[in-house]
Amino acid sequence: MIKNTFLVICLVTLPATTCLGGFGGMCNEFRRGDTNGDGSVDLSDGIATLTYLFAGTGRPGCEDAADANDTGTIDLSDAVYTFQFLFVGGAPPPAPGPWECGDDTRPMDDLGCEDIGACGPQQLTRDLSDFDQFRLTYSPGFGFCPQIGDVFEAAITHQADGDYRLELSTLVIGGPGDPCLFDFIGNVECATIEELTPRDLEDDEVAEMLALFGNLGVYLEPHEICDCIAIDPCRIGNFSWDTTDFSDFICSNRRLAENLDRDITNFLEGLRGGPGR
Repeated sequence: MIKNTFLVICLVTLPATTCLGGFGGMCNEFRRGDTNGDGSVDLSDGIATLTYLFAGTGRPGCEDAADANDTGTIDLSDAVYTFQFLFVGGAPPPAPGPWECGDDTRPMDDLGCEDIGACGPQQLTRDLSDFDQFRLTYSPGFGFCPQIGDVFEAAITHQADGDYRLELSTLVIGGPGDPCLFDFIGNVECATIEELTPRDLEDDEVAEMLALFGNLGVYLEPHEICDCIAIDPCRIGNFSWDTTDFSDFICSNRRLAENLDRDITNFLEGLRGGPGR
């Protein structure tokens, strides 16, 4: 739940550190009365409220939406209000109303909105398995914090003979005379790139890759949290299939679905062991 509070947060995750800061606004837009978050206010929403109250189902993903009459609590009157609006000409749920996504006009109540349902960016599916070249690179955010020992750059090229050529590099601790990464953040004095021996993928590796790249979840909009919190990552993963590019940065308007960057990098890490890994 994000209300009108000042936020300065650093999330330390592997392989990246992300810093967030700014004034939290009313980030979580919703339709009031849309208890089940399916994008419309109808009979199923009143029923969802009743089953939550009296049948022991889990709390609504967006409590603000379930508060149909905007009293600051979820109770029987919310289901009644919804049914009156739908069937006997009652007043529509208060702002932001049942038809458009909008902000909470009572942001200081105790209700939250962890899951904004249909008001969030729509996840799409892309089949990018028919590519000539896939590439992964990392670029700096406020600094640069890729992990020592991890895959740092990758390229998979579909060759004329049908094989897929793999090229990988990793990040290692550098020594005297080695070219060091600029603005690297870490507890080593020098991090440098080490290229691994290129090879062709085996049939089982190709099958795993094509299955992964053939069903990619993507967004063409930034995450809604970016409307009210400044987010500054220390590194950004750039994934490209020929001329189609996506990022792992949640504030990019072309970004991979949650955890998909991890699935791809885990696949690439597994290729380091060679055939039969």
